[in-house]
Amino acid sequence: MAHEWCVHSERWGGNAGSPRDCKSCGKRCERARDVAGAFRSARATSGCIGFSGNPPGTSKTGLHLTPNAIDFGSVGVGSNANQPVIVGNRGSKKVTLTNISATGSEFSITGFSGPIVLQPGQTLKLTAAFAPTSAGQASGNISVTTASQGPAMMATLKGNGATSLLSATPSPVNFGNVSEGSPSTQTLKLSNEGADSVVITSVSASGKDFSVSGVTTPQTLTPKQSVTLTAKFDPSSGGAETGNISVVASGGAVQIGLSGTGIAPSVQLVPSTTAVAFGNVTVGKTMTQQVTLKSTGNSNADISNITVNGSGYSLSGISPPMKLDPNQSAVLTVSFDPKAAGNLPGTVTINSNAPNSPLTIGLSGNGTTTEQPAVELEWEQSTSSNIVGYYVYRDLKSGHSFSRLNSQPDSGTSYTDNTVASGKTYIYVVTAVDSKNIQSPNSTPITVSIPAN
Repeated sequence: MAHEWCVHSERWGGNAGSPRDCKSCGKRCERARDVAGAFRSARATSGCIGFSGNPPGTSKTGLHLTPNAIDFGSVGVGSNANQPVIVGNRGSKKVTLTNISATGSEFSITGFSGPIVLQPGQTLKLTAAFAPTSAGQASGNISVTTASQGPAMMATLKGNGATSLLSATPSPVNFGNVSEGSPSTQTLKLSNEGADSVVITSVSASGKDFSVSGVTTPQTLTPKQSVTLTAKFDPSSGGAETGNISVVASGGAVQIGLSGTGIAPSVQLVPSTTAVAFGNVTVGKTMTQQVTLKSTGNSNADISNITVNGSGYSLSGISPPMKLDPNQSAVLTVSFDPKAAGNLPGTVTINSNAPNSPLTIGLSGNGTTTEQPAVELEWEQSTSSNIVGYYVYRDLKSGHSFSRLNSQPDSGTSYTDNTVASGKTYIYVVTAVDSKNIQSPNSTPITVSIPAN
């Protein structure tokens, strides 16, 4: 008949041989027999001493290990897991601990600096660790040696070394040239390509100007599930830098290389033209032209103010303050609406954080009271993709010296040339311009003759 261990010492009463409940813990124990098989006296001491050996985790000296069976579960290869272990003296005499060790190459125990004397009722806290170096099941024991007896196995250890199939895209990450004060970010996809769930326990970045965000740990990825990380490079000085993103998970760690070069900030704001000529415009009519402002440096161009001076001129299209990122453009529309006849000069002034601030663009136009000759051109819209506008070219001689009339591509399909003279003959062609500023071949030329006055 099997019974649970009772570690309490109690006085028994009643008839010899009858089962009793321990007065301290309530366990059912039978009165112990002596070696001759006869029952001891009715007031004998009982501790389930009818069983040979000692309760699990307990030695003859009264030492007890809690817990006496430790299962670390699945732990990623290359990582580790810890569990607390308590050694207690449940006996009535002091015990001198001379050594505590773990068997099994992937198990260890720390916290013992012995020899240590444990008085009755005193405990010692230790830490058991499992650090698998390969996949698969592992087992071991915790052995305790005292001054009065040799090593005794007092706890069992087991765990499973697990591997994961985490993958990161892209990896490695190269930020290229990044200006100081203008941080750059890139998005990464971290996926679980394995057949088992993976628990991400930590995500960190190394390298003084690199950081990572997007994951709150711990986070579980089921098979084929993914999570998004955001890597950031914010250089504080010039020069090449390297770092890593370290992802620690159940089943192993993933390293993602980081690199980038910090460069000194450079702000540049470049106009498509520094002079806009409207030619002859009849009083009471309005003519418009466009100027493109482009940020060509490696840092943001901040346009703080734009003003126009000169009779009959006005601006639209840009409302400062405005920030242009590197390679970003904005289109400024200049209108000329003369109120009187005569030569009417003007100026556009652009204030920014660029070294060439204030940037000035000269304006010229002539108000006339009589109707001036003009050529109105129209064409069909291009069927090609990524077309952003059209350039108009004019020549006085057939195909020899075409001059471009508009400073930047016109998004419409018409153009009015107000700079023609009476009695002259002009030849016009149009080209389509795509987003990379690549022009198409010239259209079929057309010839226009302006009548003499």
